[in-house]
Amino acid sequence: MSVLKSNEFQLHYYFSDDTHGFNAIVRNECERELLNLYYDIAKTLDLKILVQSEPPSEGGFIEIWKFLGENVNQITLIVSAIAIILSRKPVENKKLTQLQIDNLELDNELKRNELRELKLKSLSEEEIDDKLIIKVVELLSLNYKIIWRRSNFYKRIIQYKRIHKISAQRLYNYEPVGADREIKREKFHNYILLTDELPENHIEEALIDLISPVLKSGNFLWKGFYKNEIISFQMQDNYFKSMIQNGEMILNNKVAINTVLVQNRKIDENGHIKVTKSFVKLVIEYSINGVKYTTKAGEEYINNK
Repeated sequence: MSVLKSNEFQLHYYFSDDTHGFNAIVRNECERELLNLYYDIAKTLDLKILVQSEPPSEGGFIEIWKFLGENVNQITLIVSAIAIILSRKPVENKKLTQLQIDNLELDNELKRNELRELKLKSLSEEEIDDKLIIKVVELLSLNYKIIWRRSNFYKRIIQYKRIHKISAQRLYNYEPVGADREIKREKFHNYILLTDELPENHIEEALIDLISPVLKSGNFLWKGFYKNEIISFQMQDNYFKSMIQNGEMILNNKVAINTVLVQNRKIDENGHIKVTKSFVKLVIEYSINGVKYTTKAGEEYINNK
């Protein structure tokens, strides 16, 4: 059964009193997160849209966004996906899953193939059914940015005590389409990620050009070039560290180390992933003037691998 057409999305904030005023800062923060969510959904699906904000209405506080795009079928798909993502209780909400981390931008070949198979660029009205919507929502839920934006939205409204529930409604030319999806205040926490920390990123054979090793004992940070960026890191390979500090290596400006690198990461308020700490767990090999030397621990690592 095909899904009814829709080209607008309505979000209704219900207040605990009879007034209709909405704190401007809270409203703008909510709108920012929602607009970013809309555009992240469209970007993930590789569809071009324009979102037009309509004048708000009273009755609590009602926001309406009109979606303009290449064809109405794509808009129906996007609006349907938004309504489900904002209102359907997530299975896991405490933190981002490893699967979502592994699909940070949904730009790997597998995801590109899946999107191509859905043929979203040439959808007909008859092809937009519940099965397609579910498949699209599953793909979108792998995008950490979408889950992060949704979490930020609910973080904003849960702090605003006057909001006791919200509802998400699809519209077509300002007429309601389908069910009005209500989310009560006591359910808001289900959509909130409880941490901005991400799982550690383990990078095998990360090549780092040394800029400044630490020559004295202590918990000081080393510096190096990694992927054309300067990084600071803790050297946790005690054997290699002692080689440097005991003067067993003649250092110059052409020393590189091949390492097992671990990075702690978090998501900032703009949804970007930032590295907070880097650790070299193991130096597999090092090179001086292009001549490579494998460490004892590195030999064990290679044999075990």
